[in-house]
Amino acid sequence: MSPPAYYSVAQKVVLVTGALAPVGRKLSRTLIELGARVVLVDDAGDGSGEALVAELCQLSGRESCCVYIETDLSKLRDIQVMVDAAVLTFGRLDVLVNSAERFTDRMAGEDDAQRICECIDVNMRAPIVATWVFARYLREAGIDGVVVNVAALAGLLPARGRRHEVYGAAAAGLIHFSEALRTHAPRIRVCALAPYYYNDSHASSSLLDLTSSSDQVVASVLRCIEDPRLAGRTLLVAGSSSYSHTTWIANLFSYIQMSFVVLWGLLTLLVRRIKQRERR
Repeated sequence: MSPPAYYSVAQKVVLVTGALAPVGRKLSRTLIELGARVVLVDDAGDGSGEALVAELCQLSGRESCCVYIETDLSKLRDIQVMVDAAVLTFGRLDVLVNSAERFTDRMAGEDDAQRICECIDVNMRAPIVATWVFARYLREAGIDGVVVNVAALAGLLPARGRRHEVYGAAAAGLIHFSEALRTHAPRIRVCALAPYYYNDSHASSSLLDLTSSSDQVVASVLRCIEDPRLAGRTLLVAGSSSYSHTTWIANLFSYIQMSFVVLWGLLTLLVRRIKQRERR
C-alpha cells in the first residue's frame, strides 16, 4: 500500500530542539500558524524561552499552543525528561525535530577534547538518543510519528577548516543513522536535512551562490514532515533549491562504488597470492 501523499501538522504535537536559534524560532512560529502545538526545547535558563512562549501564544491567540522546556542535550537523562514532559503537557507527541547544533569554534587549546565531545554530544548523540526515546514512546502508545534530523551538507561533502572537521563528522553520522532507519517507516518516519549554510543577511542571488535563508531551511523541514515519500532520505538545501540526496542516481553510484571496492579487494587478494606462490 502506497504512503499518503501529505501529512498535516495541524492538531499535531511537535517537539523542536534548538528552538531559540533563528531557524528554531521561525519553525516554531510556522508550526503554530499551521495549527500545531509546539514543545520548545533549548538550554537557556534566562527567561528567553518563556518570553518566546508568551510571544507565540499572543500572536496565535491560543493560550496553550506551546511550552518551553529547558534541556541540556548533552545529558541523556534530560533527553528522556523532555519527551516525557512533552507527552505529560499535551497528552501525546507526534513529531520530533532535532535542530539543535553546537560548533567547535577553535581547535588549538587546552579545551579541545571538551569542545569535541560537546559538538558530538549535541550534533549526533543527542538526536540519535532522542529518536530512540521517541520511537519507544510511539511503540508503547501505538501511534505513528515523524523525525527530522537537521544535519549539514558538511556531512556529505567533507570540508577542511576550523569547526568543520568534527562538525562534519557528527553530521555524517546523523545522516547515516537517519537513512538507515528507512525500514522502520511508517511507524516512525525518519529523514535528514542537509543545508549548505544559511544566512538571512545574505540570501542567495545567483545559481552559483549556495547560501540559503533560514526561511528556506524552515520550508525544507516542513517538507520533510509533510511528505511521507522522504522517509529515510536526506534533503539537501543549497541556495534557493532543495532536492533529495537518496535518488536512483545516488543509489546507482553507491552500487557502482561498492562493486568497485569489492572487485578491487578481490584483485588485490589474487595478486598477493600469486606473489606468495612465486616466493615459494
